Amino acid sequence: MNTESNRPRLIFLDNIKILFTFLVIFTHVRVTYGGEGWWYYIATINESNPFDNFTLIFFYMTAGFAGIFQASLMGLFFLMGSYFTPKSHDRKGVSAFWKERFVRLGIPLLLYIFIINPIIFYLLAVGGIQPWSSYPRLQGTLIEYYLSSFQSLDNFIDFLTSWTITWFLIVLLIFTAIYTIWRQISKIDSIQKRIPKELSIPKYIYLLLLAIGLGFLAFLVRINFPLNETPLGLPLAYMIQYFLMFSVGVIAYRYGWFEKMTRKHVKVWVITIFVAVMLFFTYFFVIVGVDSDFSVFMGGPNINALIFALVDNIACMGMIFVLIKIFYAKFNKQGKILQNLADSSFHMYLIHPFVVIPVSLGLAFIPLSPLIKLAIVFPVSVILCYLISHFILQKIHFKKRIRVTQDS
Repeated sequence: MNTESNRPRLIFLDNIKILFTFLVIFTHVRVTYGGEGWWYYIATINESNPFDNFTLIFFYMTAGFAGIFQASLMGLFFLMGSYFTPKSHDRKGVSAFWKERFVRLGIPLLLYIFIINPIIFYLLAVGGIQPWSSYPRLQGTLIEYYLSSFQSLDNFIDFLTSWTITWFLIVLLIFTAIYTIWRQISKIDSIQKRIPKELSIPKYIYLLLLAIGLGFLAFLVRINFPLNETPLGLPLAYMIQYFLMFSVGVIAYRYGWFEKMTRKHVKVWVITIFVAVMLFFTYFFVIVGVDSDFSVFMGGPNINALIFALVDNIACMGMIFVLIKIFYAKFNKQGKILQNLADSSFHMYLIHPFVVIPVSLGLAFIPLSPLIKLAIVFPVSVILCYLISHFILQKIHFKKRIRVTQDS
């Protein structure tokens, strides 16, 4: 396949990255004011904001949609992250390939673990923000916090695995290492002969059965590792799904699946996602009830966890066809603004805690509805993240941006 001639047609991947970045920022602002999920600053335990029934239902709904579609979009992100991996690996060779991966992924990861995260935690503790202000190791100076991280194995592991928003970097590196090993194994003649030269997109029924099977596997994993638990700082509840999406990205590149997707793929998966999500919310509001314990959907040996696992894996599978095909057909071009946003998206993702947290704190003492605060903080955060990324980080060339439409 002539990938050079296809480059202009893959601008849509950059546009999906923009959507992904915006939705991540929105999710963390939503968690700030809705309280469902993890984030540095949770307003519900630090502020006294008026909460009416409409606001409660809104945050329940967005939490449900976020639980389904955030997983889908993260799966799509891993697919996009792997799409150009074969080309880059082939062109650069193992040594140069991993050197580039370390610069792009490893350095930001190390900076976040050893510098950025500790500073954020410490500043929140000093500012009296719960739960950090009650965290024993954050009661002294910043230097004392660093030193305490090396005083016991548990403290060191806790410090070393505080990935927070950069957990996807370590997972992407792990998946990429698996791919590198596979490339060495696939050189064996007996295995090479079994790899098909051409491979069509599987039929809908097979993909649906695969999604259902993944849902059952995810349910089994979540019995011991629920969604709200992250052993070693990693979302083990989603790892099978994410690895499958990473693998699909590699396969999609090798066999040109993006170009082979049709409107039929989109229509059938739009219907499938719509039916699955509507059935889930009907079940939630009519049978379970909004006053029930929402955590039962996170995991454990119960029917609610099984239903949620099935729905989010079906949605994830469908999102591959729906978003990729729609963006491929309708949003495969960029003006200056979209190009700048695409070039800034990775930086925007990395710096958004530095923007969302202070903007949220700036409204902390104003008794407004959480919905109003969300409506203010989200767009302000997006604009500030873009301005900082485009006019500061891009200008000082902190890290040369390599766009996904080239050789990411």
